[in-house]
Amino acid sequence: MTSGPDRNHDIRVYLLFLALAVILNVVIALVYVTYQHPALTGPLGVGFTAAAVLVTGIGFAVTRR
Repeated sequence: MTSGPDRNHDIRVYLLFLALAVILNVVIALVYVTYQHPALTGPLGVGFTAAAVLVTGIGFAVTRR
């Protein structure tokens, strides 16, 4: 059984992949809604910007030592 730093690294990688999968699903849903309802383009643009900031923050948090 793996223990110590290697196990923590494995957990971080799995959490990163999980976070990316959730974010990707949310972005796909927002693109679909934008395509179906063009009037929501402005408000969803703010959402896309927030998602970009969130992904950047997660990247910094994961790479921080």
